[in-house]
Amino acid sequence: MLSAPPGTDPVERFLHRLAKFEPLEAEARDALRRAIVRGPLVPPYQEVHGESVPDVVVLLSGWACHFQMLGNGKRQISTLVVPGDFADFGFLTGSAADIQYVTTAPSQFGRIRARQFSELTEQFPSIMRATLKAAAMETAIGRERLISLGLRTAIERLAHLICELWWRLSVAGLVGPDNSFHLPMTQAELGAALGLSTVHVNRTLQALRRRDIIGLQGGKVHIHDLKYLTTLSSFDAGYLTGAAPSRAT
Repeated sequence: MLSAPPGTDPVERFLHRLAKFEPLEAEARDALRRAIVRGPLVPPYQEVHGESVPDVVVLLSGWACHFQMLGNGKRQISTLVVPGDFADFGFLTGSAADIQYVTTAPSQFGRIRARQFSELTEQFPSIMRATLKAAAMETAIGRERLISLGLRTAIERLAHLICELWWRLSVAGLVGPDNSFHLPMTQAELGAALGLSTVHVNRTLQALRRRDIIGLQGGKVHIHDLKYLTTLSSFDAGYLTGAAPSRAT
């Protein structure tokens, strides 16, 4: 797994992440650099809704979560968007995205006009192949989340999510040499992503800390025993790379 160098420019991080799905020609990278328009800094807890004419939107820095609000006021978080990710894939169909997402940290988005992106993919098919593979990965993450909700215990769900985030952020160059990364989510938000109450999330985090598997300080996760976490949660990064994950029998 080749990571983006630490301190990488946010646009370069996106290009590096996209090229992990499909190698991009130097000309394709240059065209994307010119096409991306950096937006203003968005404050935490800013809700964003799907647009009638969806552009291509990528998260350059910060953190965002897709969510669905239920009639009883409860919120389910379905997807975590990390730097270097597409914010959503509504632009692939050209229809209004029904996805809502919210920032949980100061965030910056980059934008490419849908028509311009379409022209780029015609000129450089590798861009579309990479984009489709990124969309397939998001679908695979959703399937894995369903498996967690249906089959994994609370501690296994949390361990699996931490392993997944470690892998995704490592590719983006956002994991420190001590296996630490920023996790700008409250325990309530983690619960909304994992189908757990805030109290249950707190107890589960404390259990991992007592075993010295992870540490938590200042919004940062420090993984002390990655091997234990991957074994505990049966984490297999195959679904993040396009390879078929191996399932224990």
